[in-house]
Amino acid sequence: MRVLRATLVALQDLGSVIDRADESLGTVTATKLDGYVLRVTATVRPRGKGQTAVRISGQYNMEEVADPEPFRHFFSALEQALFLNAQAID
Repeated sequence: MRVLRATLVALQDLGSVIDRADESLGTVTATKLDGYVLRVTATVRPRGKGQTAVRISGQYNMEEVADPEPFRHFFSALEQALFLNAQAID
């Protein structure tokens, strides 16, 4: 699944270590240690014809991440990974 692989790349590009990826479930869990603990779970699911939904949630030092900025960074990195992947295929 192209979007799941791009999700892995995006999380790694943001400094996270992939803890587990399950293609059959469409889930990825990752951890980032940088003076704090950020645990992230991403779910990738097909949504209609030619569409994929990506949901992400996070815990920062055991508290739910409410600030939208880390999510913006993730989706920006995901967009770049998908773009680069598409360029490599062409």
